[in-house]
Amino acid sequence: MSNNIKQKLKFILGFIDLKMGIKMAIVMGALVFIINYYLSMDLTYSIVAMLKQGLYTFFLGGTVLKLCEHIVNLISSKGIAVVAATVIPSVLTIALVYGVHTLKGTPRPFESTLPTLLVVPGTIFWAFRKRKRQGE
Repeated sequence: MSNNIKQKLKFILGFIDLKMGIKMAIVMGALVFIINYYLSMDLTYSIVAMLKQGLYTFFLGGTVLKLCEHIVNLISSKGIAVVAATVIPSVLTIALVYGVHTLKGTPRPFESTLPTLLVVPGTIFWAFRKRKRQGE
């Protein structure tokens, strides 16, 4: 791989929390697989949905968590930092997920947003843990 490509890849990956992106992709992909397989009993469709969700979650979720990290580090007040790092990305993520499913014509956009609604509040735990690691 050329040095130029490596630099561009490093730059892009600097905007993604890789470790959490992978973990979230596995969790959300599994949830989407289970829901789709339960509703359709179609293995191929469920695997495709799982893979699409996993990739989407890796990139968008990893980027949102990196955004949370930046928000937590920018605000000096611990309470305000945690609230801002939770509320801003959560509202953004939930609105984007619901919007994509509505525009895409998903039959039940709210139900398709439920896994996100269940997982996103976990960012509160993540924000507190991140602040604690930094000694604040």
